[in-house]
Amino acid sequence: MYVELREKAGKYYVLFRHEDSKEKGVAQFVSSVKHESENIARQYAKQNKCLVRHTSGEVETPELPTQPIGEG
Repeated sequence: MYVELREKAGKYYVLFRHEDSKEKGVAQFVSSVKHESENIARQYAKQNKCLVRHTSGEVETPELPTQPIGEG
């Protein structure tokens, strides 16, 4: 498992990924501030004892998690 920090169109997405996963990623955090996203990715990696992978360029935009009904 690793934490991926993905940059696309000025937004930074933080995702949990598995090495051999082929499914589309779901972002756990999204921000337009790079250092904020890097800090969140580092915190997730520290909690889960894994590495952070940075990707950018021609990557697909991850899905956002769905919010449970009744919260908001």
